[in-house]
Amino acid sequence: MKKIIYNRNYFIRIFWVAVVFMAVLACEKDELSPPVITEIRNYAQAPDDTIVQTLNAGQWVVLLGKNLSEVTQVYFGSIPATINNTFATDGSVVVQVPSIPFQTVPRDKLNVITVVNGSGATSFEIVITGAPYISYVRNHASPPDDIIVESIVADQQINIVGYNLKDATSISFQGIEADLANVVYTDSSAIVQVPSELSGGDASLVNTISYTTKLGTGIFSIRIIGPPIITGVSYEMPKEGDVVVLYGNNLLSVQDFTFAGATITSYEESEDGKSIKFTVPELTQGGPVEITTVSGTFTTAYNVNDIATGAISTFEWGDDFRWEWWGGAELTSGDPNSGWPPYNADFPGNSGMYLVLKNNPLNGGAGDESANAIRIPSAQWIPTENLTEPANSWALKFEVNVPNPWNGGTISIKSSNDSYRARYEPWKISATGTAAYSTTGWQTVTIPLSAFRSNDGNGDPIASLATLLGDSGNSGLILYMHNYSASPTQTGFYAAFDNFRVVKR
Repeated sequence: MKKIIYNRNYFIRIFWVAVVFMAVLACEKDELSPPVITEIRNYAQAPDDTIVQTLNAGQWVVLLGKNLSEVTQVYFGSIPATINNTFATDGSVVVQVPSIPFQTVPRDKLNVITVVNGSGATSFEIVITGAPYISYVRNHASPPDDIIVESIVADQQINIVGYNLKDATSISFQGIEADLANVVYTDSSAIVQVPSELSGGDASLVNTISYTTKLGTGIFSIRIIGPPIITGVSYEMPKEGDVVVLYGNNLLSVQDFTFAGATITSYEESEDGKSIKFTVPELTQGGPVEITTVSGTFTTAYNVNDIATGAISTFEWGDDFRWEWWGGAELTSGDPNSGWPPYNADFPGNSGMYLVLKNNPLNGGAGDESANAIRIPSAQWIPTENLTEPANSWALKFEVNVPNPWNGGTISIKSSNDSYRARYEPWKISATGTAAYSTTGWQTVTIPLSAFRSNDGNGDPIASLATLLGDSGNSGLILYMHNYSASPTQTGFYAAFDNFRVVKR
């Protein structure tokens, strides 16, 4: 009897040893191994699924190897990509190269892909590129003269240092193209000569280097000492005796200066070369502003003293009157003998007709585009042949007179496309600071069409002029006061508007 019991216990022990042994074998079989990467291919149908030697930000690729089905993270240049395990097998994983802030990634990590799973990690080196980024500019010379510079001049040879600079398709200085024939590249720099003639630069690109490759454009701000550039005119429709200020760059050592064809001989230059103040003589025609210094010449793309070019509405009787009276704005006149529309003495310096908007302090969210707005029916904003040009090359302009302090509330401006708006908020002096705003007489407001954005003017800018205006370039315009804040505005609003137009910048 004892012998039978002993044999039974023996077989039970043998059974459990076998179970444990099989469990160990199963664990060993299921144990996760570190990932392995053997090659990277473009994620596309054959024959475009080629092995790649260079990756671009935003590109979809397939990482090939083994032990990839349970990858938890993929880093490109130490920046994590979004992982979707639906696209993972043991031998491959599909992933999109993330946007990489090259200037913040350690150089020894820039061209490294790191793949991680629960058992470990592996690295794979490959060139990763993106849009060009300029870190700084050096004078191109032998030490110790190869210093980092904060300003450059015409014809200077410089070394642009940054990331993704190889094989530029365009390098321009204030919009003036440099000669690419003799540019010398390394992986992180480009030696280029500043153009010898910088006259006629783009006012919207003052003091900037624009660096373009096939992957995008990088913009770098640096003072460019050379020919003058005019970036703005305080009042483009002045009368004789009005004081006007030109704003821009390198407005020093003036040799010749004309305003709408009238020669200006008396003016006051600022010490930093960023403005010139003068008193307007009698004007007999419209025309550009042209200024010549010892370094070159600049002529504005638009005319001053010209209400006809690019007119959307002048509010004067005739073809350019274009005013929808039911918007709530008040048509008035600066002529004391006008009869109707009624004369208003609060806005001197304009003897024509114009519109006035007035409201008391607005509660949070208040402001109606139907009840108190300037409404202008469709007009040609941009010629159809110009709709492919950059949105920043064109601007909406109008004159405004704000006699009383204004603080809070936004002048919201939209075209016929209700998805985009531009905001005019001159009382906003910083992200959190405000100061009551008013004008001394009439002033010109310039709003680049690139300032029209989604999300009530706070979102993404328009992708193109056609996005804002359609394929015809024709649009209406609505301008009204709205309080986007939850709190009441600090003041009411009282101002006059005139001469809406869209012109080249």
